[in-house]
Amino acid sequence: MDSRVRFALTLGTAVACLAIAATVVRVTALADDDDEDDKVEELMERVHDGKRSPYRQLRNQLGGAAPAWPAIDATLPAFQAMARALAESRDADIKESADGYVEAVAELVAATRRRDQRSLGEAFQSLGESCGDCHFDGGVGGELDD
Repeated sequence: MDSRVRFALTLGTAVACLAIAATVVRVTALADDDDEDDKVEELMERVHDGKRSPYRQLRNQLGGAAPAWPAIDATLPAFQAMARALAESRDADIKESADGYVEAVAELVAATRRRDQRSLGEAFQSLGESCGDCHFDGGVGGELDD
């Protein structure tokens, strides 16, 4: 076989292998992103859905005359974990959508530390608005059905 033909076949094989490797890397990255999206979605449900969710517990505390601050303190780590998960997501759409939520959680924490019921109510309203902003638009990728 002519050396030029062998070189062309070798080069063609190398290019094909690189193309396959690039495809595998991209599919793996997408699978990782899907896993991460699933984790964010799962965390979102744990923090916001259900009678015992931190979101519902905080909302219930704000409905009374005087909140039970220790109960509110207990909800904050869940909101902070959710804010971190959104802000640190490798998915650019999720990360870009997180600003309002992250800011609202920071306001919740600050108001709770000051034991400022009025500011806490305002921060909770901001949190709800940040959720509404994302869910109203169908969420990241328009896939939410809320």
